Amino acid sequence: MQINVLWLYPDKMNLHGDRGNMMALSEIAKAMDISLNITRINSASELKKLSDIDLIYIGSGPMGHMKRITDDLRQIEVEIKNYVEKGSHFLIIGSSGCILSKKFTRYDGTVESGLGILDMTARELNRKKMPYVTREVYGDDILFKTSDGMEIVGCQIQCMDFTLQGAESFGKVIYGYGNNTTDGTEGARYKNAIFTNTVGPLLSLNPWLGIRLLSDIAEKKGTIIKDFDENNVVYMDYARESMKLKKQFIKEKFKLPRLRADI
Repeated sequence: MQINVLWLYPDKMNLHGDRGNMMALSEIAKAMDISLNITRINSASELKKLSDIDLIYIGSGPMGHMKRITDDLRQIEVEIKNYVEKGSHFLIIGSSGCILSKKFTRYDGTVESGLGILDMTARELNRKKMPYVTREVYGDDILFKTSDGMEIVGCQIQCMDFTLQGAESFGKVIYGYGNNTTDGTEGARYKNAIFTNTVGPLLSLNPWLGIRLLSDIAEKKGTIIKDFDENNVVYMDYARESMKLKKQFIKEKFKLPRLRADI
């Protein structure tokens, strides 16, 4: 079977090497005997329709691009909202999550409107202050668990606080920053639209999430994938060992107050 992926703004929104997510997804799809058709689009004006798209992906990007990207997507805002409402899949990474938020506030106080797909707000942290004042993360581990019990590990480089209004969190933080260091939430989810702060890249470090994502899309298209052996993913052993080592490394940070005892 074929799954069609729309990769939006691959040249601009690739701040932390998140093109690796598409490379990882391609390897996972190959192992699952799925033909992955990836279309790269750098402007909404290039897009003809969303009806054949199974997954929209936006990687992490610098704050200087957020308003321009959001304004560009206004051309197809109705189509995107209809796409999400019908249960199609959307994955957005890092600070780019503010594009799907209700609004995001820049460090100078300027407020911009997001697409409002996820019921959350975002605020850029003021890097002119000391890090311990505004709690930016220049690079740290993140470990969290989704509502269905899947463990996700990665890295977080955070210049924004996200506050969920009515949105469901994608997971609960075990260790790390998450959305804002205070409420233990990580990312957000509405239907099959998922936002996460996790870079690393996400699907390279967590191929089990990629398997789940492609399986869900396949089922939505009428194909149930049974008895798939995840060991067929060529880098699965590396990912498992990486998870093990990262969890051990995190556990050794036990003096940090953010660490919980249930790792």
